[in-house]
Amino acid sequence: MINSVNDDNHRFEIIQRFEHDDVNFQCDLMDVAWWKRPNLLATRFSVILPKFRSKVSLKLTNDNENLQILTIRELQSNDSGVYECETLGAIRQFNLIVM
Repeated sequence: MINSVNDDNHRFEIIQRFEHDDVNFQCDLMDVAWWKRPNLLATRFSVILPKFRSKVSLKLTNDNENLQILTIRELQSNDSGVYECETLGAIRQFNLIVM
C-alpha cells in the first residue's frame, strides 16, 4: 500500500491485489456513502445496493475507532479503479489495482 495524499479531509491510497483475492477498504469517517464512480455501492445508511450484494459486504465496528470496512470478494481485473468513502467535506479514496 502506498499513501499518496494525506490531510485531515482527503486521503488517497494505492492498493495492489491479485485476482481472486479479497480486499478491505477501511474508512474512519462518519455517515459515509461508498462509491466506485459512477456507481454508488452503499448508501449513507450502510445499505449495499442490490446489484453489488453478491460481491461486496460492509462491516461497521463498534469500538473506539468507528470504522466502516468495505470488503470486495473474489477480485477480477474489472474491479480495478478508484473507490471512495465520502461525507460532507471529507473523502477517503482507494485506487485499487488488480493484477
